[in-house]
Amino acid sequence: MSQPASPRAASMSRIPSLDGLRALSIFLVMALHTIQRLNMTHHVPLIWYAIFDGDTGVFIFFVISGYLITSLLLHEQQKRGSISMSSFYFRRAMRILPPIYFYVAVLVLLGWAGRLAITRIDIVSALFFFRNYATHLSMWSLEHFWTLSVEEQFYFLWPWVLYYCLRRRPGLAGRITAAKVALVVIAVSPIIRVVSYRLPIPYLHQNGMFHMRADSLMFGCVAALLQGTPLFERIYAFATRIWWIPPAVIFLSDCLQARFGNYWQLPIGITVCGIAIAFFLLWCVRNPSSVVGRVLNARFVVHIGVLSYSIYVWQTLFLHHNNASLFGSPLKVVSTFPGNWIAVLLVAEFSYHLVEQPALRLRNRLMRYLPTGRTKEAALVERT
Repeated sequence: MSQPASPRAASMSRIPSLDGLRALSIFLVMALHTIQRLNMTHHVPLIWYAIFDGDTGVFIFFVISGYLITSLLLHEQQKRGSISMSSFYFRRAMRILPPIYFYVAVLVLLGWAGRLAITRIDIVSALFFFRNYATHLSMWSLEHFWTLSVEEQFYFLWPWVLYYCLRRRPGLAGRITAAKVALVVIAVSPIIRVVSYRLPIPYLHQNGMFHMRADSLMFGCVAALLQGTPLFERIYAFATRIWWIPPAVIFLSDCLQARFGNYWQLPIGITVCGIAIAFFLLWCVRNPSSVVGRVLNARFVVHIGVLSYSIYVWQTLFLHHNNASLFGSPLKVVSTFPGNWIAVLLVAEFSYHLVEQPALRLRNRLMRYLPTGRTKEAALVERT
């Protein structure tokens, strides 16, 4: 059995396996979109939707975000005795905004060139991260921004909850209080989802709204807050006694979702899958020398994980079935498989090296002028 991870795990310059899990996540997202496009001309059996469940890929991203952001804030609290919220939001802005705004700028240029239909509400909702609550949206090239909106709304709310809990009750007591808040969100979210779908208001039937998916991030938060505590470690040891039990539960949930859709997913599936993902994430972090760990930490897999943010931002432009009108016959090779996958990877490399990395270097230089500048060690870890 693996040894419990210390709550100071976030002090590592790079948490093992997280980049590999990001690579798995983005692979599932791209595979699902490819299958959906193929299904327009060929019948695709439901089992393939279960195997390549892009929703689970997004779910893994959410759990990673909850786990990593909470771990980093806990590490800052332990090291400095407090959390600088201004520093946190500056770091997040410099990490997240440049690649997104670059992508949106490219879409606007394509619109001005007459290659892509653009609307003001789509652009504004993407720039200010409320696309998951906006109505009358039409830009297919921004469909995937609902997930980025959920993440940003999480960043606006959760750090303040954690800050308040740790300020009132420092140490373990504050962590447990924050975990109780997260567990309440996890407990009530299925009720909120079911009630929202039962109401005769179509606007509330959108799965991407934050109140419908908030618990997706809370599973990672709970894992970060409670790891190392006796009760949590006993539950973790039981759940991962055989390492493949959590992945098997995830796959079973995906099969049930493919067959029953929201009848499974809304009241039960998201909760079951979220618990399994959180335990599997911890197992991967704690067992980097296992066969699974070696795969997740292989150089190529880690590189894809590092690129995963840029890949996610750009993948819809190349994978969506409507992109034929954008690229036309001369560029058909970059809008159909496998050329579109290659194009996504190449553009992601471009974005990573010419947008993300310069923005991160600028962030690290500017951090030295803030009252609570971060150490190089913590800056290396913060790559969600």
